[in-house]
Amino acid sequence: MGTVKQLYGGSIDFFRRGFGGSVAVTALTLAGLILLSFAGSMLFPQQADGIVEQFAQMLLQKGAVDESGQIVFSALLMNNLIAMMTCIAYGLLPFIRLSALTLGVNGASLGLFAGYYIHKGIPLWKYLVGILPHGVFELTALVLAVSAGLYLCGEGSAALLQKKTGAVRAAAGQCGQIMLLWILPLLLAAAAIETYLTPVLLQAVL
Repeated sequence: MGTVKQLYGGSIDFFRRGFGGSVAVTALTLAGLILLSFAGSMLFPQQADGIVEQFAQMLLQKGAVDESGQIVFSALLMNNLIAMMTCIAYGLLPFIRLSALTLGVNGASLGLFAGYYIHKGIPLWKYLVGILPHGVFELTALVLAVSAGLYLCGEGSAALLQKKTGAVRAAAGQCGQIMLLWILPLLLAAAAIETYLTPVLLQAVL
């Protein structure tokens, strides 16, 4: 128990030393991307709907949904875990902020899907009922993963320029703690809600 408290204490201290500010900027950027893509979907509905339908097919092929259309908890959790770990791992490539691409894709898809539902005559609040319960946890995990990836990239880039490789090891350790202590519990909660609660809520409102 003491070790866990120490780990969380060190992680919170990491947030206070500047990582928390990066997380806030990433969250605001995500919100801006969602709004911009939603506006784009309203201005160019046909093109946006085509993108959404292709994206939906891609999601089905990932195996998180069974043949009856039901979400599989373990598959969903594994897909999300791999996505977040990959996002952080992008940070190992110096100078190329690939983690930002993950933020862009997710932000754009959320905004486009909102527009798609409106084009199909489904009120926006119903879309939010299907997204927000699990999205609060999943999007928080996404913001943390992107922030960690960008932090790791920044530290790696600076280390190469200054020839201080030890900083990369320390940064990787911090990002690993973020993944284990914060992102993993958030993804567990998100997957449970999306699997067991969201379908019930959607059935009640659609």
